[in-house]
Amino acid sequence: MRTHSFGAETVPVAMAGDLLVGSVHDGRNYKIMLTRINGEEIVETRFISGENDGEDHSIAEFRDGYLIGGAVEGAATPDGGEGWKAYLAGLDESLNVLWELKLNVRNNGAVYSILPGRDGFFIAGETGKPGDKGSSSERFPLRASSSG
Repeated sequence: MRTHSFGAETVPVAMAGDLLVGSVHDGRNYKIMLTRINGEEIVETRFISGENDGEDHSIAEFRDGYLIGGAVEGAATPDGGEGWKAYLAGLDESLNVLWELKLNVRNNGAVYSILPGRDGFFIAGETGKPGDKGSSSERFPLRASSSG
């Protein structure tokens, strides 16, 4: 098994087809990592970054590309962070971002799961304050198509 690193911290979390997604900390901020692989070889790596930190937690493949989900525009902290917006993006087969959706869900949301359905995708996420994920935490469902 080969080991690859793209920064101070590299966290792969999900895979669909030949695309591995996750997060990379570059010493300053977290960025969303998109890595196309072939066996143990890395074919291509791209990063999505913006205001503050960004993390990817999930991916689903559809006929013309991918749907990714995570959290953006927040500030990462040891207990999870704050100010996150739940994030969805549609990518084409070349990993270009076709559209993005950033949802402010109780000022601290994240998409954790994307499940393909017959007429689109079911999205599951969570919101809550850092360090208080018990009683104040809420789950939220969404439904999306490959075009947003």
